[in-house]
Amino acid sequence: MLHKFNTPLGIYRAYENKDPNVQLDEYSLTFRAYGHGAKGQHEYGFQMDFLKQVDPEKSMYRTTPQGVEFMLVKQDKQWWDRLVEQEKRPSFLKVDFDKWRDEGDSESEAEEEKARRLEEYRQESLKKFEEEMKEEMDSRAAIKYLKTWWLFAYNFFQFMGYSFVFFSCVVRYMMHHRDSFEHTWEFAGQMMMTCQLMSILEYIHAEVGLVNSSPFFPLMQTLGRNFILFMVIYPEELMYTQPVVTYLFITWSCIEVVRYPFYLFSIIGKENLPAKLFKVTQWLRYSIWIPLYPLGFLLEAYCIFTAVPYYERSNKFSYQLGQVRIHYPLLMKLYIMMLAGGATMLMKYMVRQRRRKAAVSRAKQRERAAAHQHVD
Repeated sequence: MLHKFNTPLGIYRAYENKDPNVQLDEYSLTFRAYGHGAKGQHEYGFQMDFLKQVDPEKSMYRTTPQGVEFMLVKQDKQWWDRLVEQEKRPSFLKVDFDKWRDEGDSESEAEEEKARRLEEYRQESLKKFEEEMKEEMDSRAAIKYLKTWWLFAYNFFQFMGYSFVFFSCVVRYMMHHRDSFEHTWEFAGQMMMTCQLMSILEYIHAEVGLVNSSPFFPLMQTLGRNFILFMVIYPEELMYTQPVVTYLFITWSCIEVVRYPFYLFSIIGKENLPAKLFKVTQWLRYSIWIPLYPLGFLLEAYCIFTAVPYYERSNKFSYQLGQVRIHYPLLMKLYIMMLAGGATMLMKYMVRQRRRKAAVSRAKQRERAAAHQHVD
């Protein structure tokens, strides 16, 4: 469309492309875009040399569902006899007579047309911006929804798995006492291995930002437990009936049976739960580890000491590579030294977490007390 008046003039060229290649300077306009036309799905384009100079900085264009619309602003306010430099109008250029203005038309009509076009452009831009913001908000809401349900499903699965291990070991011990040690692995071993393999996801959750925590400590705890489970207990069948395996399973699962409900309640939101229930769960989460973590580390070390003679007799995972011998029982003993360092780091981390939660609780209590005094 060509506006023949001494203010902005517009050019319209329809292509089915929302990201065209546009090059505009004072003397010419080059346009290229992929779309469906006479040649099918193809790259189309044109170059147009203007009759006189335009202002590239004030000129603008927008993409609409029908094509691409340009608003070109002349550098000098004067009437143009035509749009392009060549006298013969290009075949692809058509005139929109609804927007045509002659020199005889009043200046006020031209100004009104200019204001109307600018207002249409502003409204269209605002509408497009609102639609993009709505799409972004919908996308964020969908991601948050999926994230919430995934974390809920993961924590619920882990809670049910560790609950099975805990109650299986405890109930069987209450019924059969020491005779229950003989079948602990048979009843609870597969579920414990499944839960421990799944716990690797906690490191991934922290690493990708699904949860707000450091990925280092979940990784350290998961690798430590999986080493005991898959590299000490599982390969040696004589370990299955050892009492230390039952005690270790009960300790590990007792920690997790308390931890995962706290995560579930946090996802649900404490405002949607009885206040006392959430407080009790939170207190257990940050308190029950005090006796159970040291007990768990001692049991892990004792489990390795128990397994070392079996691996020395069987030579499992021990190899002779030329002059170098890899003695797996020695590596197990070295791991105990690493276990001591890792246990110290993990318990210091839990102490910091507990102090931080306690400080937050005290601050909230002071705020509530101050609010009550202000009301009184």
